[in-house]
Amino acid sequence: MSRSLAAFDQDTTLIAVIEMSQSSWLVAGIVPVIERHPLKKLAVDEEALLRLLQRWHDEAVRAGRKIERIAVAFEAGRDGFWLARWLRTRNIEAHVIHPTSVAVSREHRRAKTGRLDTELLKRAFLGWLRGSPTNAPWRRSRRWRTKMPNVRTVSARA
Repeated sequence: MSRSLAAFDQDTTLIAVIEMSQSSWLVAGIVPVIERHPLKKLAVDEEALLRLLQRWHDEAVRAGRKIERIAVAFEAGRDGFWLARWLRTRNIEAHVIHPTSVAVSREHRRAKTGRLDTELLKRAFLGWLRGSPTNAPWRRSRRWRTKMPNVRTVSARA
């Protein structure tokens, strides 16, 4: 899918991206009204993730914002699809991103850290939410869509 079908309002949308590994999840957020972009390392625990998202939601509400949408994105991997379905049953918009969709410079070697990866995911996800075809040239992956029909997956392949 080349762009998000829902209109993006940054003042009412809580955004989170997750860098997943076998032992932990690194969750980075963009919370309306809060200048800092929170970054939290969690054990692999969906309930802890839900509590974290709720805490960020409550912080925004206390700061005077009404949060109408929570959008979460993460790369497809061994945990991607079940977590997306689990989040959606709790009214959280979940997007599984094909790993090749996140643009990475191939000119030089780069540091590979979870913090840097969450920044790349945030930038790509924000571009897609805003409808920017140059920042996030994604489309649905037919192979994964037929394999997992209830999960929206986006891919950079043309």
